[in-house]
Amino acid sequence: MDIQELKLSFSSLKQFGKSPAHFVGYKKRIFKQSAPMRRGWLTHLLTLEPDKLSELVVFDGATRANKAYKEAALSHPKGDEGVFTTREVQEAQKLADAVRAHPLAYKLISEAVELEKHLHWQMDGVNFHGYADVIGKDYVADLKITDNEPKKMQRWVMDNLYHMQLAMYKEAVFPGEHVPSYLISCDPNAPHGVVVYELSREMMREGINQARLEITMFKVWYADWDGESMPLSYDFYERKDEPMILELPNWYK
Repeated sequence: MDIQELKLSFSSLKQFGKSPAHFVGYKKRIFKQSAPMRRGWLTHLLTLEPDKLSELVVFDGATRANKAYKEAALSHPKGDEGVFTTREVQEAQKLADAVRAHPLAYKLISEAVELEKHLHWQMDGVNFHGYADVIGKDYVADLKITDNEPKKMQRWVMDNLYHMQLAMYKEAVFPGEHVPSYLISCDPNAPHGVVVYELSREMMREGINQARLEITMFKVWYADWDGESMPLSYDFYERKDEPMILELPNWYK
């Protein structure tokens, strides 16, 4: 497929940042949703689009490890992603309630122009699409379910490239402009504390620079890929017939 016909997302570009094999595995849906991913997705739904709960099958049970649940998943158009246990819904609802009870988080959500907006844009010659959680008149925001202790958030955001995600969505909606960009975070553990973080201009610049670097590397790799074979994983970064050097991390020095 010609690169002009390809459409990437933040998630697929993030997987490529790990390795080409992770990218191909993601595109071929080799990876399955983990429990935290299911919880995060369901919390998004209950927080931003609660009316869509009716589109899901809510199984009256505490576990997915039974025959009735598996049969329901097989018959649902979305498979596992369309069937949830009562316990999963109850736990996600607690998080959604906590987010909506937070004054600033609620203000950002309630005053939004669009929620879960499907975006389409082009960046450095590559087509992208993605779903922006919250778009305001002059801001963007994303909802994250994580341990949101301030000391941990910087590293968590950088490690998961969420500054890159928010910068890409901001660029899609407000190209070339600086607008406030927020992460609405909710701790999945009781008491489900909610913290709204605004990413600094420096972090947003780093996010867009990181995106452009990943796109450049992707285009070089994609030009030589045959479109079928499974490429290298982390060993993609090795020099031929040489080991990778494991250095001390910067935070340790």
